[in-house]
Amino acid sequence: MIEALPQASLRCRAFLDDRSPPTPCLVVDLDVVRESYVRLREALPEARLYYAVKANPAPEVVRLLARAGAGFDVAGREEIELCLAQGVRPELISYGNTVKKARDIAFAHRAGVRRFTFDSLPDLENIAGHAPGSTVSCRILVDSPGSQTPFGQKFGCSPEMAADLLTRAAALGLDAEGVAFHVGSQHLDPGAWEDGIAAAARVTRAVAARGVSLRGLNIGGGMPGRYATEPPPLAEYAAAIRASVERHFPVAPELAFEPGRAVVAGAGLIRSEVVLVSRKSPTDEKRWVYLDIGRYGGMAETENEAIAYRLETAHDGTPDGPVVIAGPTCDGDDVLYQRTPYRLPLALRAGDFVDILETGAYTQSYSSVSFNGFPPLRTYFLGGEPGEVGEFAGRHVLAEFSGVSPEVLDDAGFLCDSLQRALEKAGATVCELTFKRFEPQGITVLALLSESHASIHSYPERGSVFVDVFTCGRRADPELAVHLLQELLGAGAARTQTIHRGQEDG
Repeated sequence: MIEALPQASLRCRAFLDDRSPPTPCLVVDLDVVRESYVRLREALPEARLYYAVKANPAPEVVRLLARAGAGFDVAGREEIELCLAQGVRPELISYGNTVKKARDIAFAHRAGVRRFTFDSLPDLENIAGHAPGSTVSCRILVDSPGSQTPFGQKFGCSPEMAADLLTRAAALGLDAEGVAFHVGSQHLDPGAWEDGIAAAARVTRAVAARGVSLRGLNIGGGMPGRYATEPPPLAEYAAAIRASVERHFPVAPELAFEPGRAVVAGAGLIRSEVVLVSRKSPTDEKRWVYLDIGRYGGMAETENEAIAYRLETAHDGTPDGPVVIAGPTCDGDDVLYQRTPYRLPLALRAGDFVDILETGAYTQSYSSVSFNGFPPLRTYFLGGEPGEVGEFAGRHVLAEFSGVSPEVLDDAGFLCDSLQRALEKAGATVCELTFKRFEPQGITVLALLSESHASIHSYPERGSVFVDVFTCGRRADPELAVHLLQELLGAGAARTQTIHRGQEDG
């Protein structure tokens, strides 16, 4: 579906091979995000596009799409704040979650958001009370069994109830725009929207008979990424949706859609490392391949083996055999693929890399905070807007290492060399490096960078060191620099915090 995927993979692999960041990690090519957005807009130019922020809420992604002119479908206050911080105008935000607190509705209204979706009378009354005069759509239930990750019965109401609620919305002084629905995620059938569009048309006619004229139709998301099963071309989805709208609506409604996966999935590649390859018995045909990423580290969509990602290794093309693929945690459910038939090279060994393709959506945002002590999925970004390195916007990483040898912490030459090596390996340009020794002990090393600055402050008597790395733009990776410095100093433990500083002008 996203033809640029091979090119994205090549760029991501080049970055991984050059930088050698610790695994597991995700690399997102922002140029592919932009290209995917443009193709979706070209496929349905008559529809307003609201990017489903949940698919990948990285500030870098939101900022790029904001500059491209996208609208944004959000689930709550935090995503509204994220969008506003990245320069999104509030009138381009749609509060699409039908499960929301009254105080969050009030917050959204104060922030300038004027578009809401509901599926119940209590939520409708909260919108009327806390966001008076807003534009609203009612979400209906649709039965769409072909979705790889269906929504079940959680969202939406019956079409009959929707007609009542939209009539009530108009009576409450709200702008009743129309009907919304969602066919579920990762649909491989371009005709999956037919039943929802037909039901929306019936609701529109029923409400019109009561004197309320609806003008809008929100067909949600569901357009797929490229996983193990190749989806039909994007043009087929657009043609099927357009034909269905023409068939059921005598007057074309104002169309909206909310793609997420189709915007960002093809832009991402996860590199994982094989931890162990084993068998459960001498006669077991299947090998168990344990990776350093699992369901809690970013592969949540392998639950029920719903999404079958494509995998690549350095041994592809050599003899292979059937495998079970599992994650690294102590949870028995941390198995990615046991029923889905996967084959991996017989030469695969611990320490080899396994690249997981089409992982720009629903990975990093799903990774746990620290289950079993494993950190969240590290994410790196390529491409994007030109010239951002020189702008005052970037990441500020603060860290404290402990368990470092006092001899190391009192060696100024080693500290200077380690800081410079870590920074340069992470893509920074070191312009000047200096240090100062304090009495009775302790050393401060300061590096001036083209991208900003970095420093370390050692405390030999405590076996600890404080690290401060700030880089503007995306050319240098301060988190990677801190990780490499931890390895070079032989630190036993680290506490880190990343702060996003500044904001580019929109």
